[in-house]
Amino acid sequence: MRSQLLASATPRPHYTATAVTTTTGTEPLTLRDGRPDLHPELDPTPLSVARFALGWTPAHWPPGFVALVRDDHEVTVVCAESEYVEGRLLGAAPLAVEPGWRRITFAGPLPWELVGFIADVSTRLAGAHVPFTSVSGFTTDHVLVRAAQAELALSVLAGNPPPPQRPGTNP
Repeated sequence: MRSQLLASATPRPHYTATAVTTTTGTEPLTLRDGRPDLHPELDPTPLSVARFALGWTPAHWPPGFVALVRDDHEVTVVCAESEYVEGRLLGAAPLAVEPGWRRITFAGPLPWELVGFIADVSTRLAGAHVPFTSVSGFTTDHVLVRAAQAELALSVLAGNPPPPQRPGTNP
């Protein structure tokens, strides 16, 4: 296993295909068909991703999972689709709404210094032709996938190989 070091020469946790090594030891990952099971958890709540104008703030914090990103150009909110359909979140109409997302969570705590975890997630999802975006919390990582591909994403993240692709298809 290759070690990666910070400039201060402090060992960094390193993710491999079989274990996570931290400064306190190595934790094995469950293997399934030669791939580690990342223990993904699928949230049953349908989510929407919405874009609001710069300066917008929510009228209230919706229940459940919420991700809010504000940058120099816009405000993006991820939350339950019902918040948009039932109008509870809106103080102003969103500029755009993309419904039909599901959240997959990797329970933590995942160390901040962990190297390669999201790269593995990305490789697996790309191999199954599943587009995604990621959101990191303080102790956990989440990926958002289209609802139609949630079960496939869950399967490959649990260590199963992607299904064979037929020419001209996308799962």
